[in-house]
Amino acid sequence: MITYEQQQLHDADSLFRVGHFEFAKIRYQDIVKSNPNSSAARTAQYNLGYINVYFENNLGSWEAALREFKKFASLYPDDDRIDEVNSWIQLLLAMELFKKNYNASIDKTKILETELTAKDAEALAEKPPVDVNALNESLRSCTLAKDSLQKKTKELENLILELDERCQQAIKDQ
Repeated sequence: MITYEQQQLHDADSLFRVGHFEFAKIRYQDIVKSNPNSSAARTAQYNLGYINVYFENNLGSWEAALREFKKFASLYPDDDRIDEVNSWIQLLLAMELFKKNYNASIDKTKILETELTAKDAEALAEKPPVDVNALNESLRSCTLAKDSLQKKTKELENLILELDERCQQAIKDQ
């Protein structure tokens, strides 16, 4: 024989399975309100948390799931599912913390981006425009000077070698 609460729970579960999540939530809430100490109410309270983390429920909410699982833990601390509920609570708290840190990082990034953009604009305003032709001419002059210096260095090395040979020869001749 099926009790009225079991029938209500079956109806709510059927709504959940076919994707009518909001209607299922209402039915689960009614079961919990009508007799909070029944086994059907325990299952309904658990499902109120689970329905909010269910992957196909686009209207689900981690915050709502956390609230419902915490309510389950406070109402039914001796239930067989308490370890699973505590795991959900820990997971949801970690996700909440991650979300908070992520949002804070996004905000900091936007602030830094704005500051850098302002600094870049100031720096560009302070710098005179670059004369590319003048830079090219300076580069060409430096290259020519370097080539000329290398040529002079080679001539000087040859002169030193020639002087060294003459000194060697003069020493032999004496």
